[in-house]
Amino acid sequence: MLDRNVFWCNILQASAVPFGLFKRKESEAPVELPSIALPAAGTLSIQEAQNLLRSVESAKVQELAARLAPIKESAAESMEVIESLANEMEHEKIKLEGIEQKFKSVAENARKTVVSSLRREASTELSLPQSANDAKKFKERFETMMNRLGEVSGSHSRVITAFMKKHANKMKGEFEALKKLLNETKIVMSDFEQKRAPIVKCGGILNTASQKASSIRSTEVSVQNIEKQIERIEIELEGLKNEVGALKASPEFEQATAIVQKVVEVERQEKQFHAQLTDLFSRVSRALTKYSYGLTKETEARLQMMSDEPWRMLYESDISPYSSLLIEIHKSIDSGKIQLKDSDKILNYLDVILKSLPEFRSRVQALKAEADSLRQSESGLVGRAKELEERIVQHEEELAKNRQNLEQQKRQIVEKNAEVNALLKEASDILADLTGQKYSLEY
Repeated sequence: MLDRNVFWCNILQASAVPFGLFKRKESEAPVELPSIALPAAGTLSIQEAQNLLRSVESAKVQELAARLAPIKESAAESMEVIESLANEMEHEKIKLEGIEQKFKSVAENARKTVVSSLRREASTELSLPQSANDAKKFKERFETMMNRLGEVSGSHSRVITAFMKKHANKMKGEFEALKKLLNETKIVMSDFEQKRAPIVKCGGILNTASQKASSIRSTEVSVQNIEKQIERIEIELEGLKNEVGALKASPEFEQATAIVQKVVEVERQEKQFHAQLTDLFSRVSRALTKYSYGLTKETEARLQMMSDEPWRMLYESDISPYSSLLIEIHKSIDSGKIQLKDSDKILNYLDVILKSLPEFRSRVQALKAEADSLRQSESGLVGRAKELEERIVQHEEELAKNRQNLEQQKRQIVEKNAEVNALLKEASDILADLTGQKYSLEY
């Protein structure tokens, strides 16, 4: 495929006859600028500022459309000429002489391709922009059309120059005119984008400010909710403190406290017996481990209990199975069935345990009965006071957490307010440059 520049060189060499079917309209005619109904200088909300900005941009687009209108009209005239050229090329007979006859099919195919392409591109409609996005489409469509025209003319430039010189000259004139119009379009669009840049920037600033303002309002609602929670917690906390204070000041609470202290002392004595019995059984643990005569699940369970928690047997209704098992172990050691290094000491400890078990059981059972009796006589006031104190601690922790969260969100509001104010000041300055009016923006 030949480069389009080669095509133009071939055409220029073929002929330098000027072409001008139509008289072009001046695309540089003065453009009447649209007027904008500006609000009076003063305070504007973000929404009002955004509406004003849209009005300014709309005016810029109208101004752009007015500048592109003569370009569009001139381009349409060139498209009409190109379409008429396509019609002429289609019906004109190609004259071939001598050796040129062998290129007949090539020339015919080239003509069909060029005619079809010219007609297709001649039907391209350039619509005047109604928005900034439309303006971009106007330029892109114009560029696409010119690229396609360049491609088809470039690929068939030699055939067109050789066999359709008259049409080549006319095409050259229209293509140059369109190229000039496209360059004018690019200049106009560049000027539009430069003028629109502060509008785009201001729009972005206002969008950011609007989002931050929305975040501030959301945080303010959250602050109000937290303040209500703090107020509720403070009221509940005061009620709990009053209740526990009144409870502890009552004579009944004093009596209940004394009972609880007695229960604690009884439980302490119980634990001492537990420890003593555990210590005694620890000294015969090797004998318990080695005993394996006639083991049943019940026997295994009792051996395990005497090894781990021997004091638990004291709370059973009958401890004779444990005593019997200890006697069997004693016999096994004494008879030599169980071989132990210090068997005499082990036998002595077993004797002590067997003699002490009844007394241990009696004392522990008595302490348990005393503790149970004390608990029944206790009114539950101490437990209630403890429950209230736990709730007080929970409320105080929740209150501290809410107060911390409240301060954090208030700081965020202050920081975001400063950010929004700075953004609105910047947007206000841009609006002043765009409209000539000074506005104070708020949210």
